[in-house]
Amino acid sequence: MERKINILVVDDEQIILDSIEKHLRKENYNVRTALSVGEAQRLMEEIRFDIFLTDLMMPDIDGMEFMRMVKLDQPRVPVIMITGYATINTALQAKQLGAFDYIAKPFTKKELMGVIRRAAELVAGAGSASGENDEYTTDADHKAGPIKSIGDQSWMMQEENGVVLLGVERSFLNTIGKIQMINLPSKGDRLRQGGTYLQIFSTDLRSHTVLSPLSGMVVEVNQKVVDNPNSALQDPYGEGWLIRLEPSKFEFERKLLGL
Repeated sequence: MERKINILVVDDEQIILDSIEKHLRKENYNVRTALSVGEAQRLMEEIRFDIFLTDLMMPDIDGMEFMRMVKLDQPRVPVIMITGYATINTALQAKQLGAFDYIAKPFTKKELMGVIRRAAELVAGAGSASGENDEYTTDADHKAGPIKSIGDQSWMMQEENGVVLLGVERSFLNTIGKIQMINLPSKGDRLRQGGTYLQIFSTDLRSHTVLSPLSGMVVEVNQKVVDNPNSALQDPYGEGWLIRLEPSKFEFERKLLGL
């Protein structure tokens, strides 16, 4: 019998906590709730949580600071931000600091359960005794090279001609499973930082979107990924690159990302 996943939800609005707890318990998760970070810390002394959902804007200690506290003890645990302030700046900042993903208020049950299921799959894979997902725990082989990670989903590499190569992190792909289809922009398309530039559809018909970390024009698309995503994305830092982008605000946006 599989162990139930423990989830801690932190929000200063009781109605939000009650709604989330109801949905998660129906899906057979163990759920605890806290109205403050102080209350959350007391629960963390008693229970080892697998997933955290935290509101961004809270009195005394905000969600970003709480996430830093969590990551000190459990650096790889998925932390999901709940925010009514879902601007690209807060989304990118949260991901750069290690957030798994974020959901914006008001959110639907489908949106909530979608991100929770992805996080739960990651937890289950990281804890698997089979070792099939060992790459999640050791996926840092590229960090010292020219490839730079952007949050938990994307990476980028600047080429000699100033064009930037964009791709997706292996750890993110591990949460999706088998891919049915991938939608990429076309050559000549213009992207803006924070806009959706990638959609991945898994075989269970779930959609996973990735925000573009940079603005600019697409100069090349990896057709191998479009034609056979499962095969190409087995090597996400090599043959599985996604697009080449001619950036339009590279220095400014690179600083915004903290790179």
